[in-house]
Amino acid sequence: MTLCYLSALCGIFKDNMKNNNIYGIIIALLLIPSIVKAQYMQYPFEQSYYSMIKYDSNKLKIDNKSTNFNIFNSKLEKLISNGDGQINIVQYGGSHIQADVFSGECRSRFQSFEGGQNAGRGFVFPYRLAHTNTPYGYYFRYTGSWESCRNTQKKKTCDMGMAGITAITHDSVSTLTLLIEPENDLDYSFNSIKIYHNTDSTSFDILIDSTLWSSKKLFKEEGYTEFKLIDYTDSLNIKFVQLDTNQRFFQLFGMYINNDFPGIVYHNLGINGAATRSFLRCNRMTKELKSIKPDLVIFGIGINDAYGKNFHQNKFEKNYDSLVARVLEANPNCAIVFATNNDSYYRKRYVNRNGITVQESMYKLAKKHNAAVWDMFEIMGGLNSVVLWQRAHLSKRDKIHFTRTGYILLGDMLFEAIIENYGDFLQKKNKALLARNNTDNKGSSSINKIQLRNTTPFEINSNVEISLLENENNIHLKSTE
Repeated sequence: MTLCYLSALCGIFKDNMKNNNIYGIIIALLLIPSIVKAQYMQYPFEQSYYSMIKYDSNKLKIDNKSTNFNIFNSKLEKLISNGDGQINIVQYGGSHIQADVFSGECRSRFQSFEGGQNAGRGFVFPYRLAHTNTPYGYYFRYTGSWESCRNTQKKKTCDMGMAGITAITHDSVSTLTLLIEPENDLDYSFNSIKIYHNTDSTSFDILIDSTLWSSKKLFKEEGYTEFKLIDYTDSLNIKFVQLDTNQRFFQLFGMYINNDFPGIVYHNLGINGAATRSFLRCNRMTKELKSIKPDLVIFGIGINDAYGKNFHQNKFEKNYDSLVARVLEANPNCAIVFATNNDSYYRKRYVNRNGITVQESMYKLAKKHNAAVWDMFEIMGGLNSVVLWQRAHLSKRDKIHFTRTGYILLGDMLFEAIIENYGDFLQKKNKALLARNNTDNKGSSSINKIQLRNTTPFEINSNVEISLLENENNIHLKSTE
């Protein structure tokens, strides 16, 4: 992408030199340091090269007129340029996402971007008490008797939030202790926590040591209680107690921990074995997503829908229509990415051709909902490419899941595809700025004052010598008279 940017700038230089347009030349010069710095500072991680991977396909395939992506990229630009606001990204999926190696790498890359954009760990849940694997980076201790319910358990009926998992206790002296792992590369200490739960009169009360928080507020309709803490902490003990006879139990749908810093929060919402129909069972999904108001949702649900012979493409697409409607109800301006299935096998022996059908559906859905496609199936190398990934120790023997190295590679590639789209957005914006400046300054006098974005006004004379200091975002103007 750097070469594309510099190529475009070379063209701008030539055009402006021919027209003796000093203004266009200066603007182009000002753009070079930021472009080179942005491109080379964002990819400090070495990656192995694999011949079967189609690196040229690693991009977001998107309609240029996507308003929601322009909104997302504008918000990202404002965050990076001015340090304003927080951006929430949600990645949905099955076992690829619950383990949080794939999504965890995306989180790390986004939150390390441009000097650091860490606004918090995001969604957490005590998966251990539900007898399933907990993502790396935090863990829970618990006391009391707990039951659990997941959106993949068809015989269980319970309320479920945006993550598709619920923990339930009838024990009035139950506790949970959240602890952030000290081995995290980033500091995930937090001073704010939202606890998603049943908020009617039957719910136990939530107690946290009163010396630790400055405010506690119940958002009954939204379905959570929020605590603002006095200081940052990396651990928190939470008690669930019965204060009157109407309170009979407590349903926990998850927690959201963050900080007050501008930056990016990356939530992984995945359940092992989940399909699109699984997340449609989450009756509290929309109201909880509203509390996050996601700026970008990455949908990677489909590997479990397409496993076996009973895959129904039309039903799959209708399920996604419903999921998209829920997201857009939570935030009409949310950008959406559909990630195609990875290439896979059925029962370790048979090539799963449903990956091609899912790929076709994702493109149809993206066009219908003005969204983007990240074509993991094509990037991997297409049908039967998972065999090559297994030989390269990137995929496991089941030919469905990936090794840790494989998931990290996918996380890097997804991050880079999104950032390349952001770079394209900036490039188009800067080209428009140059074109507008050329038009505005046609026939102007030799001495003028110009205002550039994010710079102070300065005067220039046509009789100047221009020099650019390497590795500095400065221009030196020297009179030649």
